[in-house]
Amino acid sequence: MSGRPSIRVNQVGYLPGGPQHATWVTGEVAPRPFVVFDAAGAQRGAGRSEPWPERPEPTSGLTVHVLDLGGLPPGDGFRVVAGDDRSHPFRVAAGLYDELSRDAVELFTRLRCRHAGDVAVPGWTGPDAERLYPGWRPDGVFDVSGGWYDAGDYGKYVVSGAIALWQLLDLARLLKARGRDASVVVDECRFQLDWLLRMQVPPGHQYAGMAFHRVHGTEWSPIPGRPEDDPTTRVLHRPSTAATLHLAAVSLKASRVLDDAALVDVARTAWRAAKQHPDLIAPDDEGRFGGGPYGDPDLTDDEVWATAEWGLPVTIPPPADLDGFDFDRVTIPALLDSGQDLRPPADRLLELQAGQPWGQPYAPEQGWHWGSNGRILNNLVVLARAHEQTGDRRYRDGVVSGADYLFGRNALGQCYVTGYGTDATRHLRTRQFSTIPPGALAGGANSIPTPGFPSDPRLDGRPPQCHYLDEDTSETTNDICIRWNAPLAYITAYLSDG
Repeated sequence: MSGRPSIRVNQVGYLPGGPQHATWVTGEVAPRPFVVFDAAGAQRGAGRSEPWPERPEPTSGLTVHVLDLGGLPPGDGFRVVAGDDRSHPFRVAAGLYDELSRDAVELFTRLRCRHAGDVAVPGWTGPDAERLYPGWRPDGVFDVSGGWYDAGDYGKYVVSGAIALWQLLDLARLLKARGRDASVVVDECRFQLDWLLRMQVPPGHQYAGMAFHRVHGTEWSPIPGRPEDDPTTRVLHRPSTAATLHLAAVSLKASRVLDDAALVDVARTAWRAAKQHPDLIAPDDEGRFGGGPYGDPDLTDDEVWATAEWGLPVTIPPPADLDGFDFDRVTIPALLDSGQDLRPPADRLLELQAGQPWGQPYAPEQGWHWGSNGRILNNLVVLARAHEQTGDRRYRDGVVSGADYLFGRNALGQCYVTGYGTDATRHLRTRQFSTIPPGALAGGANSIPTPGFPSDPRLDGRPPQCHYLDEDTSETTNDICIRWNAPLAYITAYLSDG
């Protein structure tokens, strides 16, 4: 991005004793010397750059060198100098991510739904509903209050909300295992879980035991606008098999982490309902009716996930790609909770990461997905869990290096978390906040078109990593989402000292 330093560093900083790398955007062909100075101007490190062999590097379209900064000691105000270029200042400290890990969780509190109207929401009816959901005849109104708003709008979605809750439940597990206070995270988990339970269709209604797929307005709510001022009509969309399997899976996870045996009955009811209605697929409406469709035509992995959470024998195929898990790609959550060996997928991610001059374990050939930053973090979660399982330091180092990308060591020199770094995201697309709080993650580069959600024409023709705009009009690159902040909370807590 114009005006930003050509030497890209982690603007939050580096952990002592871990890998410390920077990436230099330069046309130089041969290795060049670089020096690291502290705030007082004293030299604290030096070395020679390593030209990246692919020129240009394909994800960014840039010619770059990688700089190994070596074992810089704790301190503030470090800068890297190579030729005429200087990096942003950064620090080296053990507690780099402590405050950020708390801010990342605080976003969920800020996204809590306190909409009074959600205590009595009807099922959606009318010509569009009948076309999308033939045979569904909803009756009455339902209390679906609470829960977290999904993104920069006022929709709440079971498949997205369940995977975000699964992540925070795993964060609570991690904190407890390390003897740290998990009470704030547990409180957020219970708030979201209470909403998910209210999304389960009660007895006496069509599709009883299943989970409504989503709740939001029949039209997109205005921007800006507070939830209490939302003029749209809020409705529930037909239950889906995917939502029901996700409810079963996350209820089982919660029963263990929160020590709540009653949740097993919730999961059992959902499991049986999903088996009775295996083909209720959420249609792809292209987001025309006030919210994203969150469709998923292939439920094979959803059933595998729920089966794994039951602890039943299940064959979990290795993922065919390394594009990160998401609401519609839940094989990896199944694998993580199955107790199986995590080294094979983690080793594949380390191999992929070693082929990137920016340090991220993510580089899909078909393009970068909506929410690529969340997918990168989810790949880092795999590495973190592999480190927990094996104690192999390589996996932790992979997490440390991968985090660099999110905090400024990327093609745009962009720190994608609000309130952190010199060139942090500032203009997230969100209805909820007049002032964006710290600790919110932007979706990031997105080079794959999404029907119904037009991309900005200014991004046309850019390399995948450069498909990003820090503007509040860029829904496909600069939105917020609970599915992205959940792994941010996990990874920063994993890297945190307290």
